[in-house]
Amino acid sequence: MAHAILLSMTIVSTATLIVMGALSIFAGLWRGKPRVDMSLAGSDHDAVFIFRGEALIDSSDGAQKLLATLRDPAQPAPRNGGWAVLQPYLKQHFAELETALSTLADKGQCELKSQTNSGLVLSARYHKGLTQLRLSDTNAEGALLAIDRLSFDAVQSELTTLRALSRNTPALVWKTDAEGQVVWANAAYIRALQEDSAQSGELCWPLPHLFDMAARDNVGRLELRRNDGTRWFAHSEARCEDKILHFALPIDAAVQSEASRRETLQTLTRTFASLPIGLALFDSERRLQVFNPALVDLTGMAPLFLAARPSFEQVLYTLREKRMLPEPKDFQNWRREIIEMEKAAEDGVYAEEWCLDGGRTFHVTGRPQPNGAIALFIEDVTTETALTRSFRAEIETMQKVIDGLGDAVAVFSRAGQTLLANDPYVRLWEVNPCVDLGDGGLTQALGLWSETCEPTTLWARLAEFVTRAEVSEEIKGSVAMRGGNTFAIKATRLPGGAVMIVFRALAQAVVTSPRTERALQAELINGPDLARQESEAARAVPAPERPRAEMSPRKPRSAVHSSTRMRV
Repeated sequence: MAHAILLSMTIVSTATLIVMGALSIFAGLWRGKPRVDMSLAGSDHDAVFIFRGEALIDSSDGAQKLLATLRDPAQPAPRNGGWAVLQPYLKQHFAELETALSTLADKGQCELKSQTNSGLVLSARYHKGLTQLRLSDTNAEGALLAIDRLSFDAVQSELTTLRALSRNTPALVWKTDAEGQVVWANAAYIRALQEDSAQSGELCWPLPHLFDMAARDNVGRLELRRNDGTRWFAHSEARCEDKILHFALPIDAAVQSEASRRETLQTLTRTFASLPIGLALFDSERRLQVFNPALVDLTGMAPLFLAARPSFEQVLYTLREKRMLPEPKDFQNWRREIIEMEKAAEDGVYAEEWCLDGGRTFHVTGRPQPNGAIALFIEDVTTETALTRSFRAEIETMQKVIDGLGDAVAVFSRAGQTLLANDPYVRLWEVNPCVDLGDGGLTQALGLWSETCEPTTLWARLAEFVTRAEVSEEIKGSVAMRGGNTFAIKATRLPGGAVMIVFRALAQAVVTSPRTERALQAELINGPDLARQESEAARAVPAPERPRAEMSPRKPRSAVHSSTRMRV
């Protein structure tokens, strides 16, 4: 009996299991594909986003907080909703984001882990045109992050400040990952991209490169070519964990100033090269920094020696060896003169002429320069010196000739200034206007003449003649001095408007003493009659004899002349 009951129970149990298995298989086949959960369930600690295309249609509380943190309140809301804000953040942590999302519709779901060791995991699902992104922080599982209100406000304030700094700074700032992709950029960088004609269309992440980093020069400058010109930036970079922060500061004004300075320097260099004056510029340590070809031509110093930046003393020693310095009497005095020459050049008062062997003459000038430098100028004035000496000798000769004239001569300019007066003029009027610093020119001379001579209208005519060029080319007249002497005056106009006035003494009566007059009369009476003396030729040819009766004795005769002398 018991055996039969056990057997029946076994049969019933087996049948029940078979029926349940069949029902399970049938139910699985009838249900088809498993249902994809596209809700926000389980989003207490995860940030869940649901997109239709690039439009955000739903998000969890954590997702909304993340978007609020990432979005800049000062910037307008992006056209494609939260995807434009979320994508740069996800690209920083998931380098394969774009590849995974492009194949998500075929695969249905995928999972990405952050390459930055931040513990972030991104789970993506696609179903019927909807994309669910779930961002989980594996490092925060089972942990609760607590922050007080003051700390939160401080973090928010600092975040606001950093955002304002990034948004308003004129410098271009961007961040690149290990592969060189631009994963973050400030507003100035994005504006520069938008202004770049080569970047057509809407910008997307990763952002394109604005600069060619391989084209940096040796001083770290970047060049940005535009249709309206070329812009220059000073580039620097700083490592930020496994990424690199780049900074580009505009330096257009500095580059333009440098280009202008370079052009000015080239102009000065060409000018110095064409100068006939030798130039040597010494720095504050008295090392030669700049010289021109004229210095080599004048002094004969080798260009290689000058290019080696010799000292001030070495240059002077070389000049002495080449006999381009005046030979000193002793070496110690010459050393002292070098030191004095350097000090005088520092004060800007050194100027000297070097008379060299062979007749050459150098005019050397020392001038102070900024920062303690001095410039030495060497000019060959041999021709000028010889010409000056010739002119000086000619002037001295002409002055001697004028001084040797018996007439008193004075020359006045059109303005009435005294230009010349010879020695007879100085003796006549007892004044030398050429050495008198207080000389009043023609006005003073006319006053002196009118006081010394008898009244005449000639002085007024002379004043008009000197100051007015349209008057006749010369005037003549005579004046009598109060002492009795009489002078003929002639004023002649010279080239350039100057006027020469000549004072010539007229003939004076001869005044002799009675004793002298009697001696002259006796000499004339007792002296031989020159008219009756026979010449040598007359003695050689005998004259025919005349009858004595025809000859009669000569009677004495006398004649009184204006000079009171008597001839017999």
